[in-house]
Amino acid sequence: MFDPLFSETGLSLERLRILAEIHHAGGIAKAAPGDPVRQSQYSRQLRELSEFFGTEIARRQGRVLKLTEPGVRLAEMVRAQMHALQDFRAECRAEKVSYTIAGGDGLLQWLVIPRLMKISRADQSAHIATSNLRTNEIVQQLGDGRVDFGVMRKDALAEPLKSARLGTLKFAAVVPRELLPAKGPVSLGDVLGRLPLATQNGDSQFTQRLREIAREHQTELQPTLICQSFPQALAAVRSGGYGSVQPVLALEELKADAYRVIKDGPLDRLDRDIIIAWNPRLLRVRTGSKHLLEKLQNVLAF
Repeated sequence: MFDPLFSETGLSLERLRILAEIHHAGGIAKAAPGDPVRQSQYSRQLRELSEFFGTEIARRQGRVLKLTEPGVRLAEMVRAQMHALQDFRAECRAEKVSYTIAGGDGLLQWLVIPRLMKISRADQSAHIATSNLRTNEIVQQLGDGRVDFGVMRKDALAEPLKSARLGTLKFAAVVPRELLPAKGPVSLGDVLGRLPLATQNGDSQFTQRLREIAREHQTELQPTLICQSFPQALAAVRSGGYGSVQPVLALEELKADAYRVIKDGPLDRLDRDIIIAWNPRLLRVRTGSKHLLEKLQNVLAF
C-alpha cells in the first residue's frame, strides 16, 4: 500500500513540515529570519520535494524564492493533515485540542472574547486562540487553513467557505456629555459635521456610507481624529474629547449617564450581518471541529 510514495527518497514528514512552515510564514526569509544557513537548508529541502513530486514546488522570483501553485496546494494539504495528526495525538493523551478564531479587533473584544468563557466552562477539551485580522486576511487564512473559524461580515464571504449567521451589527452615534451643548438637543448632523469626531479608516464601505448620511444632514464628514479601528475610536470617545459612530455592541461597556447615544434611522444603512465562517475541509479533517462550531454558533449569536 502506498508503494509509489515510499519507493523513492525525497519525501519525509520533516520536509513537509518545513513546507507548511514556509507557507504560513510567507517565505523562507520569514520562516528563518536572520539565519542564512537554515534558509539554505530550507531551499534545498524544497528542491528535494520538487524532485520527488516531479513539479516545481518553489520558484525564484528575483531574490525571493516563492511557492508555486502546486507548492501552495501541497502546503495546504500538509497543514490539514498535520492538524489532524496533532488532534489525534492530543485526544489519545487527553490533552486540549487547539483552534484559532479570527476576527477584527472590535468583534473580538466586544463579541467573541467575552463569550468564550461559556465554552471554556462547559468544554475542557479545546484550547482557543484569537487572531486579530482584517476581513480580507480572514478570508484568505480560512481558505489556506491558517485559522479555523472567522467572525466577519457576511458580504465578504467567498467560495468555498461556509457560514452561519450570528446576528446584525447595528450602529449608533455616541457623544461624551462634555461635548453636548448647554441648551437644546444634539443631532446626528451635529455629531458628523460640527463636533470633534473620531472615525476609523479600515473600512471604505462604512466610511462611504457615513459620508452619504452626513451629506443628507447638510454637512460634510470631516473627522478630527482618524483611527485604525473601532476600539481606538471608542478610546477617543472615552477621553471626553470626541464623538463617534460605533457598533451598539461596543457601547454596552460605557456608563450611560456619561454619554448621549443617538440611534438615528439613517444609521440603519450601516447595518451589517455578522457570520461565523469556516472551510468545509476543516470539518472533514478535524473531527472535533464540528462539535466546537455548534457551540460557537450558540454562544456567539446576538
